Amino acid sequence: MSDEIAKLKDMAARAQADLQNAKIRMEKEAKEMRTFAMLGLIEKLLPTIDNFQRAFDHLPEELAEHDWVKGLQATEQQLMTDLSTVGLQKLDVLGEAINSERHEVLQAAPGEHDTVVQVLEEGYAFNGRVIRPAKVIVGNGE
Repeated sequence: MSDEIAKLKDMAARAQADLQNAKIRMEKEAKEMRTFAMLGLIEKLLPTIDNFQRAFDHLPEELAEHDWVKGLQATEQQLMTDLSTVGLQKLDVLGEAINSERHEVLQAAPGEHDTVVQVLEEGYAFNGRVIRPAKVIVGNGE
């Protein structure tokens, strides 16, 4: 009888461990699914973020202090703040040595050899993983 009780206790312990492992695995899979869904949304928003930046880079000087423009800039800043809280980071690549993971080299220009001298389009990482390399111009050593 005691062997039977020991076997039943062992089976119960194994079942409990299996249940705990299944719970941990399901939580991990759910987190990965949420991250994957968030990544898809963020990738769709990157062109919009680029367009905001292009618009502000080409803002006529006479409109710079207009309240409507300031409101739009505040909206863009809030969007970037919100996206950063979920894991989006802009890559700061100016002056870096070229790295194929972080940079997409579009052309070379005078400057320190194989160093980013100009950023044409910002690159981004999501939770530490590069999701879009920066489009850059690198120095040709001249």
